[in-house]
Amino acid sequence: MIKYHRDKKVDYNRLIDLFNQVGWRDKTNDRDRLKAMVDNSQIVVTAWDEDVMVGSARCTTDYVFNGQINNVVVDAEYRRKGIEKALINKILEHSNQVTYMLRGDTRNEGFYRRLGFEDGSIALVYKRQG
Repeated sequence: MIKYHRDKKVDYNRLIDLFNQVGWRDKTNDRDRLKAMVDNSQIVVTAWDEDVMVGSARCTTDYVFNGQINNVVVDAEYRRKGIEKALINKILEHSNQVTYMLRGDTRNEGFYRRLGFEDGSIALVYKRQG
């Protein structure tokens, strides 16, 4: 049975493994920066099978108007079991006033749309070098 934690309980070795599984190596080569990313997120939800972290999602938010969901990831062996949906829903449950924006992979667009996400009127990205 999968259990979910909202208390920033994170196994960083597993988080690195999960991120590497989906090609996010740019976030795993500096463990201190990865830890700061999690620490500076207001909402962090993790999924656990016994003592093994199998999924994670995070959100930066003001808890009033805006929230951005990032880095939703589930171990390859646990996908298609409702864990990714549960991670996102546990973030959405924090407030019914917040408008959440999700930053995700275009390969998962259909999945996110089924959860109720839709096109926004504007989204621009400023990419930093390095």
